[in-house]
This record gives sequence, structure tokens and C-alpha cells, in this order.
Amino acid sequence: MMDAPAPRYAAYMPSAGIASFLRSPICEDFAQVEADVAVLGIPYDCGVGYRPGTRFGPREIRNQSTRYAAWGTGNAAGYWDVNRKQRFLKDVSMVDCGDVDITYFDIDANMAKITASVGALLARGALPVILGGDHSVTFPNVRAFEALGPIDIVHIDAHMDWRDEIAGVRYTNASPLRRAKELPFVRHMVQLGIRDVRTRESDYEDALSQGVRIFTREDIREQGVNAVLEAMPELGNVFVTIDIDGFDPSIAPGTGSPTVDGLLYHEARALLQGVAARGRVVGFDLVEVNPFIDVEGQTSLLATTLILEFLGAIFAARGR
Repeated sequence: MMDAPAPRYAAYMPSAGIASFLRSPICEDFAQVEADVAVLGIPYDCGVGYRPGTRFGPREIRNQSTRYAAWGTGNAAGYWDVNRKQRFLKDVSMVDCGDVDITYFDIDANMAKITASVGALLARGALPVILGGDHSVTFPNVRAFEALGPIDIVHIDAHMDWRDEIAGVRYTNASPLRRAKELPFVRHMVQLGIRDVRTRESDYEDALSQGVRIFTREDIREQGVNAVLEAMPELGNVFVTIDIDGFDPSIAPGTGSPTVDGLLYHEARALLQGVAARGRVVGFDLVEVNPFIDVEGQTSLLATTLILEFLGAIFAARGR
């Protein structure tokens, strides 16, 4: 009888092997997904009006994620948090489902494909972790959660993304939160970290009139994370959307619309941990990572760490 083969180095070395997210098994047939978490890339940036390149975000996030593969969810032991002295994601299974098959220059077709893909993962009982792409993909992502409604949305960003249209186009990366709030099953919406000097008074007032709770970057700094969490409305099923430009560009430079004086990592992590404890997070996306203007993968590595720690908080809140 032959001895069992030794583990391949690709399981431990970031420089070897296929770069699935955290070295998770690959399952591109959505009908065969049997996992707690399903990672899906959306290589789409046709909603960008400034610097393109976020279509390559999912690939680079996966590439950087291999740095944590030996300690991530590819390992049934999960990971141990030295700050909390607690193990997270033990026995939480994950698969990487590849990317949505984007069609060139067809906004409506791509939006439909995105919704159908996320919906297929939800039908398998998995929690979708969606890697953008520009922020316009959040609207079709949210649309897939109709059967789980009502849905509350928590949004981390420098920008409100509340423009109704730009030159007649209503599905850009400046509009997804307004489009999402128009969906009849979307209930509460909370925006965190808003700060850009380009924020329009009319958008701000309109969002407030529709019940959106807006906490600026200054609010978070002055009131503190715990006070902001306490001031949020009661959360039920929650979809979280994270625009990487919500972070300060000193720690997340790889984004098309960097905005000074953003959130620091520990602030965003604490906010997300609080959201996971107060509601049931049923899915989330992380968008606007642009590898072409990043600095040695710094932003993609931050994105990977944030996703891993947010998943830890989500499943800890579920008692796992």
C-alpha cells in the first residue's frame, strides 16, 4: 500500500498554487455549492466615471488573500485572534465560486446576471461574500435578497452614492444606494464615514427625508464607535456594503476616488463587529479596490483582512 501523499506546498506558500480566496475550494457550478460562505467576484467597472480598473479588484484581492491561507477558512481550525484571545471561523466552510460572466458594455444584462448569480448562492443557503468591481454592483447584489426581506443596509463609504442620474445614466457607482433604497423590501439604511466635499446638499436632504441615518466621519470621531452603534435603528437581516474609499487613503490608496481623512482600520472593524452583533448579516460586498493605483497590494491586503475578520464576527454572532 502506498503512503498518503504529503501536503502540497501550495497550501502554505502564497507564491504557489491557484489563488482562490483564502485557498478555498473552487466551485463554479452554483447548483453544487455546499458551504457556509460563497465568495463571488464581479469584475465590472462600467459604472466608473473617473479612474477605471476595479474590474481587476476581485483577482488581486484573491491573490493577496493567499497570504492568510494557512490560517484562514481553508483550515477547519479557523484563526485565533490575539486581541480577543478567541478562535473564529472554526469549522466554517467556504468555497470560491469564481466570477460573474460579464458581458461587454451591456448594463442591463450585467445587472441581471449579478442578481441571478447572488440569488443562486442564497438558494444554496450560503452567505455571499461579493468582491467588486465598482460600487454600481451593489444595487443588483441587494436586489437578489428580496426573498429574505425586509432587508436593512449598512453602508461604509466616503460618499453617499445618492445621485439619481448622471447624464441620464441611473446605474453608476454614484447611485447604488439610492437605487437600493427604492426597492420595496429595503427597510433601514445607515451610512457610515461620509465626508467628501463633493457631497451635495440636495442628496443629503433627500436621503434624510427617506429615513436614511447618516453618520459622517466627524460623527464617528467625535461620538465614538459605540455611541454610533447605539444610535443606529434596530437591525434585522442586514446587507453590508463596504466601499474601500471609506478608509483613509494612507492605508487604502488603491481606489479610484480616494478622499482624505477617512476611517482607520480599527474603527471600521469595530463598526462591522457591532453591526454583526446587532443584526443578522446575510451577505456583504466590498467594492472599489483598484489594483492599478494601489501600492504593492496594500489595499487588497487590507480588504482581505477586513473580510476575514468581518466573517469571524458574523459567525461568532451566530454562535459558531
